[in-house]
Amino acid sequence: MKQQVNFLLFWGSQSLSQLGSAMSGFALILWVYRQTGSAMTTSLLTFFSYLPMILASTAAGPFVDMHKKKTIMLLCDLIAALCSCWVLAVLLLGRLELWHIYVVNGIVGLMNAFQIPAHAVAVGLIAPGQQYGRVSGLNSFSSNLCTVAAPMLAAALYSIGRLSGVVLF
Repeated sequence: MKQQVNFLLFWGSQSLSQLGSAMSGFALILWVYRQTGSAMTTSLLTFFSYLPMILASTAAGPFVDMHKKKTIMLLCDLIAALCSCWVLAVLLLGRLELWHIYVVNGIVGLMNAFQIPAHAVAVGLIAPGQQYGRVSGLNSFSSNLCTVAAPMLAAALYSIGRLSGVVLF
């Protein structure tokens, strides 16, 4: 029973984190497109997010295997949260520029290179063996829900509170 509660807390917190990150990412796309009107400039957000993840992924797996998964996940989430706070602060000061977002996307992409394998291993360690089917279903559900709900929620918050409202969420 305790193992199930631990997993549900873990799953819930990771799902909420994933939703917030996806919403911020989508809101940044809206902001960049609104600022530049350029699809190419906007598409570079994805490039700067995935390039560090691709480059670091071969080293991330062995690194995750040799270190505490919980520490890696907490550190990656903390760095991503600090990036969001920095974007919010620079935005509120009226100094947010495109290159800031590219750098933040690169840092978050790098963190994802470590976060994703640490999460996958942690799920296997936390979840009861007989529950792997349900666990996989819950993970798939939250991932797909974020894919569908994040753009809608981000757009709704963006229309009310602009980028700062979404990042604050």
